[in-house]
Amino acid sequence: MQEFVFTVTYDRGSDPIADVFIDYPEVMMTSLSCSVTEDSIWYLNRITGPTAALEQLDDIFLDPTHCNECLDAQQCSTEWTYELLSSGETSRTIYAYGTDGDDCHSIPVLSVTQLGNGLFYDAERRGNQCRWRILVPEDAQVGDLYDTINGELRDGLRLSLDHLTEPTRWGDTVVSLADIPYEQRTMLREAVERGYYETPRAVTTQELADELDIPQSTVQYRLSRAEAWLATEFVSEMTWEAVSDTET
Repeated sequence: MQEFVFTVTYDRGSDPIADVFIDYPEVMMTSLSCSVTEDSIWYLNRITGPTAALEQLDDIFLDPTHCNECLDAQQCSTEWTYELLSSGETSRTIYAYGTDGDDCHSIPVLSVTQLGNGLFYDAERRGNQCRWRILVPEDAQVGDLYDTINGELRDGLRLSLDHLTEPTRWGDTVVSLADIPYEQRTMLREAVERGYYETPRAVTTQELADELDIPQSTVQYRLSRAEAWLATEFVSEMTWEAVSDTET
């Protein structure tokens, strides 16, 4: 098997979901999906971000008449079923199942039509881009698939090829940024970008607080929670690897 990786970039106004991601750069979505047959597919989506952004996405994302993944200008005739598996102020986990998708112009449907059943997809959406990874057979004609996808794009969408390589981190128990509350994720990024983790530190928590116009206690809390989460996940992963090594 190999992984085919590419990115779709959206201009403002070309897609209602992309517009929310553009308006709220803190929003992030990770998706796993699998093509069961040529006319059926399921998704598991994890979305984190500000409450206002998620409320806007609810109106679009959970609409059964709307194809969230269509690339062309027309809506497809696929029958969509959406179920909200979990919902918090800053997070959503959404199951989606599409059937009778013979006229669906989405990346998974185009891929299974071009390459056959049994493909597996991983996507990450932030800002104006959605990055796709597809697990495909060694002999898959991915060049033809790339041309097919590119030919389906409506105005305002652009496709760029990242790479075709050996599979990486498929099925691993790895840290997912989408599992960290967006406030903590944003704070961690700000701290890294401003040099908080450099030696010596380029900025203090008080300076971070002043620059971001929030209390110092909030900065400290968010950083400590994010660091605790990362450390816990790291130790869990190391423990799992140790058990796996023992068993083998």
